[in-house]
Amino acid sequence: MWSPEGRKENARELRRIADKVLRYRQLCDRFASYFQPESDNARQLRQIRSKLEDLRGRALDREKRLAKGVVKIGVVGLEKQGKSAFLSAWLKSEKLLPSEAERCTWSTTVIEPGEVGQFAATVTYYNEADFKARIQSYFDALEPGSVERWQGLNQSEILRLKASFKTREGYDVDDPDRAGRREQTALAELVEISAGLSEIKARLGRSPEKITASSLDALAEQIRPYIALKDTKNGNRPYPGVRAVKIVTVTIPVEGAMPGVELMDLPGIDAPSDKARRDTEEALANDVDVTIFVKDITRPSLVRNEVELLRMAQTADRSISLKDRIFVVLTKVDLFDHADENGNWHWSLAARNFREQGVDRIFPYSKVWVHQGVDTQHPVARQLMDFFGTTTPVNGLDKLKDAVERYLSTDVEALDRKVTQAINGEFGEVEALLRGVLVTVKDGLSDREFDRRAEQVFDLHYEHIQSGEDPTGLLPEIRKRMSAFMDFEMSDTQRSARAARADVRIDQIRSDLLARLTPEEAEAKRRQMPSPGLMNETAVEIEMRKQMRERVASRIAGLGEDFRNTARESVERMLHEMFIEAGYEGGRLEVLLPAGKTLIERIDALGRSGHVSESVVRYQNQEMAKADVAFEVLSRYFARQIVDILDATDPYDREIREREMRGLEQFFGMGIADKAQATATGAAAAASGVIGSVKAKLGFGEEKADGSAPAAAPAPAPAIGGFPTVGAAMPVARPQAPQAAAAPAGSTKPPQTNPGAAPAQGATAGNVRDWSKMLARVRVDVERICDFLEALAKHPRGLQKYHEEAVRTVHDSWLDREGEQSLRRWVRSECARIWPHKFAAIEAEKDRARADIEALEELFGGSAPVTKSEPQKPAAARPATAGA
Repeated sequence: MWSPEGRKENARELRRIADKVLRYRQLCDRFASYFQPESDNARQLRQIRSKLEDLRGRALDREKRLAKGVVKIGVVGLEKQGKSAFLSAWLKSEKLLPSEAERCTWSTTVIEPGEVGQFAATVTYYNEADFKARIQSYFDALEPGSVERWQGLNQSEILRLKASFKTREGYDVDDPDRAGRREQTALAELVEISAGLSEIKARLGRSPEKITASSLDALAEQIRPYIALKDTKNGNRPYPGVRAVKIVTVTIPVEGAMPGVELMDLPGIDAPSDKARRDTEEALANDVDVTIFVKDITRPSLVRNEVELLRMAQTADRSISLKDRIFVVLTKVDLFDHADENGNWHWSLAARNFREQGVDRIFPYSKVWVHQGVDTQHPVARQLMDFFGTTTPVNGLDKLKDAVERYLSTDVEALDRKVTQAINGEFGEVEALLRGVLVTVKDGLSDREFDRRAEQVFDLHYEHIQSGEDPTGLLPEIRKRMSAFMDFEMSDTQRSARAARADVRIDQIRSDLLARLTPEEAEAKRRQMPSPGLMNETAVEIEMRKQMRERVASRIAGLGEDFRNTARESVERMLHEMFIEAGYEGGRLEVLLPAGKTLIERIDALGRSGHVSESVVRYQNQEMAKADVAFEVLSRYFARQIVDILDATDPYDREIREREMRGLEQFFGMGIADKAQATATGAAAAASGVIGSVKAKLGFGEEKADGSAPAAAPAPAPAIGGFPTVGAAMPVARPQAPQAAAAPAGSTKPPQTNPGAAPAQGATAGNVRDWSKMLARVRVDVERICDFLEALAKHPRGLQKYHEEAVRTVHDSWLDREGEQSLRRWVRSECARIWPHKFAAIEAEKDRARADIEALEELFGGSAPVTKSEPQKPAAARPATAGA
């Protein structure tokens, strides 16, 4: 036996399932929106979504009924089928529900079993919106869409509606030969509504009205104006306010009624207004548990409206089959005492038609026999005895009541439990299916997938970046700016500025070196020698040259560093044009760079962290390194070799240095010494070839047969832009062996002495020797080295060339095919940061998908057999790539 609390408990269980199913369905909708409609993931999600929607609908259908804790039996059928008369017979009260030969019932009537002696009713009214919806079909029959004028319905408005109908259809609505039944009925209804409109409007929206009486007959008289359309006892006048009534709930004693069981008398669904259909649909969808379908056997075939009513009852509660909750009552079986011309009885044909619809609870019934007793002489009485399998006469109603009582005692509780268990089991299956699909869904909504989708957006966007459309594309603007920069950087003005900067540096080197060539320095060197008393000028000169060589090497390194710095400054300015000045749609490449001191350092940091490909930062890794090597060779190494050549005193060492000089000249691209020789005069002009030039640089002329040295010629000024002319330097005296001193440490040749030098033993420690000739020779060599540095800095194949090549190489590395592809990859990897508005939707969709997956896993209770999502990368390291 069912109980109100048991039904409510089942209702709570179904509501819990419905709420969870709703959340699953919403997530399925969201997940499906992330994929293309024709994809496998979208198709699977649509299938699951359909199952969830069907499951939730069935759960809510049952929940609405079970939550009330009562069992409602709805009596349905067409108009004038005997529904009200049937209920009156059931309740053993002919007067309770009005029943007339013409349309009678307007309101839905609910009968609740009450205590003995309790006779009451509650009248519930429509609000204005519901009432307008119920009478809309009347207005649409005459003038579609005119229901909005219902509050001003009067005779003039009816005439206007009739005129509108005639204008549209070409004939009068009240023309019996041409107008249809629907239009004529609608006109008659509107006339009656207009007559009582003031009373209807006064009742719409009114609070429920309570009616009490001392007897059933008295209650029937009081509620009749709220149920019937007309007062048949007083001239068949319409009850003015009955159309505002929605439901009349009657509470009376019902013989043999079970507590919590209610009867509902629903209007015929074939009434001309929408009122009957809407009321019946709402009652079947929300309230009715058991349906009693009343059918007049005078028309045994099921008409279209009756078939629709069966389908309506079926779809209203899809959890239980229609045959498990419907009873069919065939009324007026006593009207036919003979079969038709084919030998078929009307009630038998009607019963067969219902069986064909899957209904097997069929009860032929006669109201007359219920009130007056069964006419045993009637041929149908014997047929009913056979039909019900009894040996005593039956009117059909008792059999129906017994069947309903058994149904309420056993079937209702079993069906409630069966439906709840079935929905619970089906929910588990769908949940398991959804868990399985989530694995592929998560893979389809991974960061890689959204990166791929973002790449598709990027590819479309990059076409405009690359094409140079309006606004100017990013790459064309970068090319334009860098081209203008290169024109400026390689201009004569910039070359002169760099040359002037080199001149300042070389002048500093020259003045610093010459300032150190003093007699005091020479005397200090002499005193540092192992045998300072010897005062060997050659040994002192060697020491002085060695000191100058070390100082020159450090100064030349500074010159190379200057040129490296100028190259890096130029690259920095070029990158500034590219990353700071070049923009596209408000985006600038500067946002791609991490924090740093310079653009070179910032891009180099990206290269080290792996965020930018090597080809993009190769100027840092390769090309600038090559330029550094070139600066090293051309400034430090080349110049130091020149120093070594000028300082070479051993013939074998000098020959080796001269060969190195030729190799360096070949690397340098021209014979600097030969070019310098062309402008030389005197002894330098007499020297032939590179060897003669180098000999002249070293101060050695052509040796005479008698061994005397040639006369020195004045040294000309160095040629600008070329290697300094060799001029006649102070000749280096042939060294002579000292009288009382050993050779300097590390020397492989016997020491030689200067024939012009005074004897060393005559000198004292306090006297300073005259070092002027020796210092003059070293000074000339220092001047030549500084002149060479000037030529090296200004020569077209010197440091200027490698400065410009370093800048050009970096420039080309960004604009060649590989550089453009690298830039494209870089911009693609970070484009969401440059143009966030282009990818905001994808980023938001990625965040929503991640949140939806987490929400679904939370609904699963954390036990879903799904793989873990990929760990989210830090913002700096995670590529926001858009995908193809």
